[in-house]
Amino acid sequence: MKSTLDFLYSLQKFGMKIGLRNIRRLLKSIANPHLSIKTIHIAGTNGKGSTSSMVAAILTAAGYKVGLYTSPHLVKFNERIRINGKMISDADVAYYTKKLKPQIHRLKATFFEATTAIAFKYFADEKVDFAVIETGLGGRLDSTNVIRPLVSIITSIGKDHTEILGKTYTSIATEKAGIIKRSVPVVVGKMKGIALNTIVQIARKKKSSVLFSSKITLPQNFKIQLKGKHQIANAKAAVVAIAIVGKRFVVGDKAIKEGLQSTSQLTGLRGRFELLQSLPSVLLDVAHNPEGMKVLSTEIKKLGYKKIIVIFAAMKDKDYQSSLHYLSKLNPLIITTQPSVERALSSELLYSTCKSMKLRCVSAANVKDAIRIGYEHTGDKGLLVITGSHFLVGEAIPLLESNKKNA
Repeated sequence: MKSTLDFLYSLQKFGMKIGLRNIRRLLKSIANPHLSIKTIHIAGTNGKGSTSSMVAAILTAAGYKVGLYTSPHLVKFNERIRINGKMISDADVAYYTKKLKPQIHRLKATFFEATTAIAFKYFADEKVDFAVIETGLGGRLDSTNVIRPLVSIITSIGKDHTEILGKTYTSIATEKAGIIKRSVPVVVGKMKGIALNTIVQIARKKKSSVLFSSKITLPQNFKIQLKGKHQIANAKAAVVAIAIVGKRFVVGDKAIKEGLQSTSQLTGLRGRFELLQSLPSVLLDVAHNPEGMKVLSTEIKKLGYKKIIVIFAAMKDKDYQSSLHYLSKLNPLIITTQPSVERALSSELLYSTCKSMKLRCVSAANVKDAIRIGYEHTGDKGLLVITGSHFLVGEAIPLLESNKKNA
């Protein structure tokens, strides 16, 4: 498996190719597996991972065989491709990579193009009833945007990846709305203003009906497993999308209820306001942009902890200063650190930024040291928050689990 992953990760040297020509040629070489799958397509600045998992969980609870394609992974590559919550096996990753290797070489396919093709081929071969497909970045030119789904979902619009998607809400909304297909309904999550108007205009041009999930009320007996007020908006988007799917396929309220209250168990989703049962209390959250951090900080306040320690890391392309601004409202001690990925900002730069913002902070050279320092400062009654990046949370999980075993 190591050699397979080494090969796939080596494709990152080709960077990010904006456009669909390459992925279409790659998929054509394996008989276009994506065309044989019923899909639900999901884009959005925040909430798309949670919403994707809720949709997949509901369909799984209804008794269907459901593929789920998400990114990035937290701990293991295989997390990206699941069927009914079960990760693709190492053997299957190796098999499909070997099958695609000649075409990957010929086309100089990127990491995400190769991974997307593997997912589509795996889902088609496994004859899934549905595949829930999350975009990697943007929508219009994302490698996943070769499908014609039963329904599209756009969860939210915020300023992230501005170097690729543009610096205005109009440009970002235009890119996300690129997943809307002619005459295919689109569910729009909680958003307003120019972003919402942009999406509605594009949908009208494509003769696609627009459903506003914020206008529905969930029944009181629908309990949402994923914590945080923002997850209500994600659940509403999932339920409205399922209602569209339910016009052609049997789903039912019982499956919706079970899917929402057992999302993590049915899909394997982690790192969304995930409070670990441990001493000290540890909260994992993959918020990685200002909008996400604003929501996270608001929800943490509601927990009522008087002492909050935050282990924080960020990628070089993120607006980390705005994220730190929202975290500062918790009056935390911030431990800056650096995951083992090339894109990560240095702990020292984050530390100096915190100092310039007059935040209480210490620096840790790596994630393991950050967790050790975090434990020392948190005590039995405090809360240790680990946030700022998928890569940070992914690196922290096995370290936390190892500490628990050794306790």
